[in-house]
Amino acid sequence: MLEDPSAQRVVELYDGILKSRGRALSPASVILDYGCGSGRHAYEFLDAGFRHVFGYDVQDYVKLRSAADLERFRFDPTSGDGTEYPSMTKVPWPDNTFDFVFATQVFEHVSDQELAYSEVHRVLKPGGSFLNIFPSRWRPIEAHINVPFGGVLTSRRYHRLCAALGIRGLNQEHCTADQVVELNRRFVTQGVNYLSGREIAALLDRIFGEFEYVEDAFIRHSRGRSRHLAAPLRFLPLVRQLFRFAHTRVILARKRP
Repeated sequence: MLEDPSAQRVVELYDGILKSRGRALSPASVILDYGCGSGRHAYEFLDAGFRHVFGYDVQDYVKLRSAADLERFRFDPTSGDGTEYPSMTKVPWPDNTFDFVFATQVFEHVSDQELAYSEVHRVLKPGGSFLNIFPSRWRPIEAHINVPFGGVLTSRRYHRLCAALGIRGLNQEHCTADQVVELNRRFVTQGVNYLSGREIAALLDRIFGEFEYVEDAFIRHSRGRSRHLAAPLRFLPLVRQLFRFAHTRVILARKRP
């Protein structure tokens, strides 16, 4: 869940992050939006002049501009299995296809993250980049259900207290407290999978070998509220670690040539 409408324009942001680390996209770059949802970010790259842009998601949520665009989007082989929280498995493209893969607010929902990172690595070309942006589990307000520290405090008793206090997530305005408790408990036990920093680093070390956290570049190039942290960041490097811990993790990995 991105922080405000202006932050949803990602082409300049992602290009700025890549350039800050000596990497760059060209109109010929082959790009994959991993977890493309409605397809808005894929279309944004197309509108910016990138011709070879594709999207993948666990099932079809895409809002097509034209029927011909369907060839740009592919869905998980398990799509349509009827589960409430379907899981991403195999990315339906061959090895070494993409120059750049990005995932925007996706990995907190991925149940098997080792498989997901492995699949992203597989479809990247040697030397290709993967940009992964997702919320921290320690956000003061959990980004999906609006519960204070809902990514960490997951007990039924705690969720019952929050519901009784009137805290509601998206589309829960007319739910009873008991309904909210059941929805949120199901979400935090099945719909999100927040790994620790140590677990994430272990996976990236094993699968990519080459990765770094780039919250500094995200802050400097953001069009959303995060941009206000750019000035303090110049004098207080700790802002970067605090942003990662309490707001958003931004990871840039590279497939070794």
